[in-house]
Amino acid sequence: MALLGVLAAFGLLVLLVWLFPEWFLEENPDYQRPYANLSLNVEFKISDGNMYDALPGRVRPPDEDTVLAAFTLTWDEGGFRAPHRTAAEYPIAVFGDSFTEGFNVAQPWPDVLDEIANVPVRNYGYRGYGPVEVARAVEEFGIMQPRRWVIYAYFAGNDLGDAVRTLQQDNSILGRLRRVFSPPAPPEDIGPIVSDHYDFPMPVIIGGNYYEMAFLHYYLYWNRAPAEGFPASRNFQVLVTSLDNIAATVPTETCLALVFIPTKEQLYYPYVHPDARQWLRGIGGRMALDDNGFLYLFDEPVAEESEAVFIDSLNDQREAVGNMLVERPAWHFIDLYPAFAEAVAAGELLYYPYDTHWNQAGHVLAAQTIADYLQNTADCFLAP
Repeated sequence: MALLGVLAAFGLLVLLVWLFPEWFLEENPDYQRPYANLSLNVEFKISDGNMYDALPGRVRPPDEDTVLAAFTLTWDEGGFRAPHRTAAEYPIAVFGDSFTEGFNVAQPWPDVLDEIANVPVRNYGYRGYGPVEVARAVEEFGIMQPRRWVIYAYFAGNDLGDAVRTLQQDNSILGRLRRVFSPPAPPEDIGPIVSDHYDFPMPVIIGGNYYEMAFLHYYLYWNRAPAEGFPASRNFQVLVTSLDNIAATVPTETCLALVFIPTKEQLYYPYVHPDARQWLRGIGGRMALDDNGFLYLFDEPVAEESEAVFIDSLNDQREAVGNMLVERPAWHFIDLYPAFAEAVAAGELLYYPYDTHWNQAGHVLAAQTIADYLQNTADCFLAP
């Protein structure tokens, strides 16, 4: 009888999964915001850089673990970073991932934009968000009140990869049952890794400025288009659909902008010492499409004589996004690459050396570039 009861319960569960699959479709964990109404005093040190987690054992530990930023980080009742000021209305609502949330700086770019433009800005950025999560957040929060601008800050390093997380999840009945009965195991604690050799940091020389930086090298190669071009991929199609959904969600009088955020790797690669660049080219990669049309990265070393062509290819994704927006006149394209490339060429450090994210100087430059665009766009003029 007990066996019959177990079989009956299992059969009922299978029936429920078949009839109501949405009950068993895991929410993307990156969309959940567990830090509501929480404040933390943060000391962001060199060792807190995400390169140490992304490349375990390959990044040299700091000789002196200096505090790079100290501040109080506060999330509101919705789990988003609390805005710079409390206001009855926020004419500007911004969406994006960790670059917008700015969890490792005192003032993320939305707060700096608030100060420069003297207009209240609401920050709906959250770590791990991709195009799908941004579109959902705009639908939930972007139209809560009238907005003059809704801005999506798009990161070239991983937004295309993040776009297809749900599509690549096994949503068959068996896949859903497997997630019910086999939740993900916590990561294994492998302890400290000690090595006599580290791949990073690398020497970066810009004029008279010398820096040591760690790079998430595959962020270089995610910027290079596959042979078919980025628009041929399902990843890019999801991005396009998400942007179209946002445009259909907001009122027609709301102005839309996509802010293109370049990676540290594509900006600083030309200034890496030639010996280190040779090593980066040796572990090169190129995007391709699998049988389902999803982007994936395969190994393809870059020859030294092809380096100029390789550097040009690091703008493939940027150009694809810009060209796609030309066909969508509802969207403005705020390209941060030119301003950031100019500042980098002048020797400015805009990213944390051992992290993929901007430091405070990067956030300030982003905010100033965005403010200049908003204040010089006649059809969407934003008066303080």
